[in-house]
Amino acid sequence: MNLRQFFSTNQWWGKIIGCFLGYLMLRSPLGAFLGILIGNAFDRGLASHFSNMHASWYDEKRETVQKIFFEATFSVMGHVAKADGRVTENEIHMARQMMNELRLTREQKQLAKAYFKAGKATDFNLTQLLEQLQGACRHNPELLKLFMDMQYRYAQVDGLSVNKVRLLDTIFKTMGFAPLHQQYRFNEDFFSHNYEQKRSSQQQENRQQSGYGIAQAFAILEIDAAASKQEVKRAYRRMISKNHPDKLIAQGLPEEMIKLANDKTQKITKAYEDICDAKGW
Repeated sequence: MNLRQFFSTNQWWGKIIGCFLGYLMLRSPLGAFLGILIGNAFDRGLASHFSNMHASWYDEKRETVQKIFFEATFSVMGHVAKADGRVTENEIHMARQMMNELRLTREQKQLAKAYFKAGKATDFNLTQLLEQLQGACRHNPELLKLFMDMQYRYAQVDGLSVNKVRLLDTIFKTMGFAPLHQQYRFNEDFFSHNYEQKRSSQQQENRQQSGYGIAQAFAILEIDAAASKQEVKRAYRRMISKNHPDKLIAQGLPEEMIKLANDKTQKITKAYEDICDAKGW
């Protein structure tokens, strides 16, 4: 425990010292009482001082997370767009559309375009930027999942090619997550694109008959498919709480990206409703 934590949580040292000194000075209970009052004011002032220091540190940390998250989002999008060798008109259009959806200002759009361009460069250091993002968000994994959701959505623009899937796997692995084919919350979409369409239609039909979409819903809520009704409800409430837009913004999600958080909560709600419908709850 450091000095700041000690005086923020133990607001009684001033009272004890004040009581002792007050009694010594006046040699009476009144002196001790006055010393306690003075010590109480001292304790409150010291606690307020250290609390303000903590708030300032927290604000600086959030600003750092916001900057890295914004830079990583658009830089990695540019890198994903370049994965197949050239950036298509569809990918450029989607990047602009996502900027509009996020309601970026003119200055923010210019910055996002600069990051996007940097991500396309041959000397772009993907690993270094992802490690910075992971380090900044290591206590806020939901932010990393939002980042992954956005990159996955963007990678689908012209279909999930082999190169894009490999790049997504690299991105996920660098941030400490499983590869794409093990990210079951993505799988329903993943298997419907060109990368997986090489497999037989019979295999896809078997997946549909086995309730593959419901498996994805359970994955979104991060619980086992054998979970009970109460467990599903608790998981839903937990995920909604963890992904509440205000909470994610407080953790460092740039405020202009609040749409990401809103989309995530809608996806969580739909997963919960799908499970309830399938189970007849």
